[in-house]
Amino acid sequence: MPAQATLTAIPLETRIGTLGVEATEEGLRRVQLPGENRSPRAADGEGRSAEIARVAAAQLAEYLDGERTEFELELDWAGVDADHRHLLEVLCDVAPYGSTVTYGELGRQAGIEDPRDVGALMGRNPLALVVPCHRVVAADGLGGYGGGLELKRRLLELEGVLPPRLDLGDV
Repeated sequence: MPAQATLTAIPLETRIGTLGVEATEEGLRRVQLPGENRSPRAADGEGRSAEIARVAAAQLAEYLDGERTEFELELDWAGVDADHRHLLEVLCDVAPYGSTVTYGELGRQAGIEDPRDVGALMGRNPLALVVPCHRVVAADGLGGYGGGLELKRRLLELEGVLPPRLDLGDV
């Protein structure tokens, strides 16, 4: 029986709220968005898992500050079945920073017929932001997003896909 992986989990305060960043010795395992049902937890890890978590947190902060367009991270796909992983890897290939893909087109490229199945799988993406499910949109609008549509809109604005909205303050 394989040894249980050491998990390092750290909360990351960002301009969009608190992210949860979880890593093992294998790589980044989870990015929890603000507003998800569970609170980001802190779990002391050390060694390689702690280093991966720190690097991932730094890269996520750079991305959200508009300073990073690609992530350079090892990923731990534990708990993600082969079909779901294939879809997420296709997503990374077809929707680089500053672009979007529809649920239907992503499904066609990944061999999934029903766009609703693609949406359900996107909703279970454990590596939000790094594996950019926010770039998957409906043919007639934004579609859904686990972090909420406001966050999806803000991420697409950050990437230049959508024009930034005016902040009129107290007008």
